[in-house]
Amino acid sequence: MIEHRKGITIAVLLIMAPPAVTLIATAHQMIGTGGDGLIRAAAVTAAATPATAPAQAPASAPASGSASASAPAPAPAPASASASASSSAPAQASAPAPATSPAPAPATAALKPPTPVPGRSALDFSASRPAWEGFLRGADPEAGKQLAANGKPGAGVQACIACHGPAGITPTGGIFPNLAGLSSEYLAKQLADFRSGTRVQPLMNTIARGLTEQEIGQVAAYYGTLAGPPMHVGEFGGEAARKLDVQGDGSRALPACANCHGLRGLGEGPLLPRLAGQSKEYFTDQMNAFRNGSRQNDDVGVMRAFSQRLTDSEIEALALYYAGPPPQPK
Repeated sequence: MIEHRKGITIAVLLIMAPPAVTLIATAHQMIGTGGDGLIRAAAVTAAATPATAPAQAPASAPASGSASASAPAPAPAPASASASASSSAPAQASAPAPATSPAPAPATAALKPPTPVPGRSALDFSASRPAWEGFLRGADPEAGKQLAANGKPGAGVQACIACHGPAGITPTGGIFPNLAGLSSEYLAKQLADFRSGTRVQPLMNTIARGLTEQEIGQVAAYYGTLAGPPMHVGEFGGEAARKLDVQGDGSRALPACANCHGLRGLGEGPLLPRLAGQSKEYFTDQMNAFRNGSRQNDDVGVMRAFSQRLTDSEIEALALYYAGPPPQPK
């Protein structure tokens, strides 16, 4: 029994010993450091500030050898010291004075600008806005209507109606798009891309560069007010085109056209254009331009990737699907 109790006592002591030693060592360290409290605050070395240099008199005497009036008066010296000073004065006076005196040291050292601290600011998380948005700010559609009808002959800009029709609908189809029914935002972006060369078409590049930013906004604002051509989508093109419009083809990573351009090509959002009513010639021409890379102003290459996965017959079927019946000449 005694041995059992002795074993228990030893076990308890072994368990309590480490915490007790830790407490004693911690208390010793805290109390032994001194200072106002138990734990002294860590010393922080202050950043060295540039010291101001006291103003000094010029080191050299004037050429005449007389003492400068602004120099401080020397303290009275003992007789022996003055005698020795007087004996050495002629030697000092005979020394030639320098021709020019050096510039006095600046009173204060130049402070360097603070080094930028690496990191992010709140502005880094602000969404960037495209420049063409500013073209539309305060744009007058009536002024755009005048530009569309008359052009800008002095800058080599022909009237828009010559190719796109008097109401933004190309009368005979062809490769000229219908502008009526497209959003002013989409039109402003395309004109800005033609102006910068991001989208290449020689005639439109020349026209866009002949317009000011304000005039681009006015033309885009005008055409954005016009209604699109009559809807006859889906009458041609067959089942293959309807399936691509509504369902796409997951096996080829082809999303449904309606995901971006709206069901039956009615448009979806300001920058996703309406396809319904565009001529089959224009639709085919643009899809081929995306396929061969001659048009590259699509967002992150979506249309380039999409068009490259389509066959020629599918592009033709979609062109017929969105165009509807050909326009009747009047």
